[in-house]
Amino acid sequence: MNQNLKSSLLLISLLGISFFAFRFLTNSLNQQSEIPQVETSSTTTTTQQLVSTEDFIPLEITLDDFIDDELDLITDSCVKFGSWYSLSEECLNEWFLVLNNIDERSTLYASHYDYALNYFISNYQSLNKNDVDNILESLKIETKLTIWNEKLIEVTNVLNVKSVQEETSTAIFLNNDIVNESKNIGTSDLKTGCIEPSLINENSEEEWIEPENVNPKDETKFNYGIRIEPSLGLDPLCIKNLLFLILNNDLGWTNVAEKSFQLTSAEESDYVYIFASPNKTDELCAPIETNSIYSCRNENNIVLNFFRWQEGAVDFKNDMETYRIYLINHETGHILGWGHVGCPKEGAVAPVMMQQSKGTDGCIPYGWPVYETVKSKYNR
Repeated sequence: MNQNLKSSLLLISLLGISFFAFRFLTNSLNQQSEIPQVETSSTTTTTQQLVSTEDFIPLEITLDDFIDDELDLITDSCVKFGSWYSLSEECLNEWFLVLNNIDERSTLYASHYDYALNYFISNYQSLNKNDVDNILESLKIETKLTIWNEKLIEVTNVLNVKSVQEETSTAIFLNNDIVNESKNIGTSDLKTGCIEPSLINENSEEEWIEPENVNPKDETKFNYGIRIEPSLGLDPLCIKNLLFLILNNDLGWTNVAEKSFQLTSAEESDYVYIFASPNKTDELCAPIETNSIYSCRNENNIVLNFFRWQEGAVDFKNDMETYRIYLINHETGHILGWGHVGCPKEGAVAPVMMQQSKGTDGCIPYGWPVYETVKSKYNR
């Protein structure tokens, strides 16, 4: 084979080997380049799998706003400071309606509490600040509903106690020494009744005399005024001190209502003690019939018949001190929403809300709200 032919054959062989080598190398490179492309695609797909959740839906009207709207229905004179027993029956009924309205909406707000709790458990890793604030506020609902439900129960119980006093009264027996000691309030003015004949003024141009140096109104206390008919001969300063000692005595209504009493002007007061003649008493008590011999509570006026203040009542005999304590406390009890009761048992002390001026039916005359204290503390 000549030299040219051999050279041609060798060149063809080298070209063929080169071609196959090039194909092999290209395929290998392609395979290697495809591996990271698959990994890159897989990685991208993983990082883009974000959790998709619905937005948290807050309440249109929060529980606090709803309760504030309801509380606006409570009149200023019925705002509670101290015990529920400090409120009259009318005020207690106002509170009952408001608390009952809150209770009727409690199911709606309780459901939102459950929704907020479940939402938080499912999505706590992806919450924004606004959602966190709304959820935290919603999670307070259960505690708040419990508090308002307890208030409803308390008001219901107090209304029941005040409405069924006679049926649930426990007879209370006190020995003579305790009864006698109960009229020792630290002043001899109780015995005289602050009656000073030299002060009688039949021709006064003033309809009423009021004590001087009164306090500004304090919403955390019972604010009472005093008015005295000039013709009675009562010392205003003496009456002022006497009522303060009776009303703020530890045996008195402060023990039940958990609220103290203070004297203000009649205009700023929650209610007024009016010392009036028999005829004036009948006028101020109408349409309540006092027949010139009884006292009354008529709306925000406690009208004290001077005939009773001076003469007392038959069953009290000559014990004017106990009677005057009774008269003040009995009518004050009406302001606080307590109704009349009877004698629980012969020989027991008479309840202050018994009409002792008409007779005590075998009970021992007594001037302090001992039965009401027991009921308010022990519901008995």
